[in-house]
Amino acid sequence: VEGEPVVLAMLDHPDNPGYPTYWHARGYGLFAANPLGQKALSNGKDELNLALKPGESKTFRHRILIFSGATEPAKVEAQYQRFIAQVHTMR
Repeated sequence: VEGEPVVLAMLDHPDNPGYPTYWHARGYGLFAANPLGQKALSNGKDELNLALKPGESKTFRHRILIFSGATEPAKVEAQYQRFIAQVHTMR
């Protein structure tokens, strides 16, 4: 941004349905996790059949990290492990 490096990391929690998710990006700026697009995005090799009964719910957990300046992969990995641990302690 304005000549300075920025690191953006989008994290997918391993307890999410369809983990690891497929990431979906478009040239006009869309970037999203797409855990329900497995069949289309894997040419039919993977498929998630997720069905909810009336009254049921499902939680999907993701996190976005933004670092000002360059960062080491180990720092991103440490934040990912922290994300996993935080969610597990919230249960």
